[in-house]
Amino acid sequence: MTVNKAEHNVRLITEKYHSADPDVLCEKMGIIVVEQELPDCVNGFTVRMNDIPFIVLNRELGYYEKRFTQAHELGHIVLHNGINSLNLSCNTEFCVTKYEREADSFAAWLLLIAEMSELDSLECVTAEDVSKIAHIPMSVADSTFLD
Repeated sequence: MTVNKAEHNVRLITEKYHSADPDVLCEKMGIIVVEQELPDCVNGFTVRMNDIPFIVLNRELGYYEKRFTQAHELGHIVLHNGINSLNLSCNTEFCVTKYEREADSFAAWLLLIAEMSELDSLECVTAEDVSKIAHIPMSVADSTFLD
């Protein structure tokens, strides 16, 4: 089985920083995370100002949505250095770019590793199990772990 770019980078940063927690990683990597009032269709975005990376999260998101969005945006910073992106989610299925799929995959791997102990008790793990345990969207679990 080949290790994809997202999985490879998640393994590198979790080993380097001894954590898979998005908050801990952002702190150790010097990424500033702020919560703002954003339009309902914007979960978050990444921007760089004066060479400092920022992740801006929609303050109205629930805990797990915020955590996934932060992990997704961290994926953009790690995988797509220098590219600012918006993670738009207006309850519609739209064509997701390669960058968005990679950031989703990064977030899925990161959050799965963060919850790895939950998987130890399972004999057979499905994408649905991963979605529930790591609190990631089912569509992301399917596209990340079934490809």
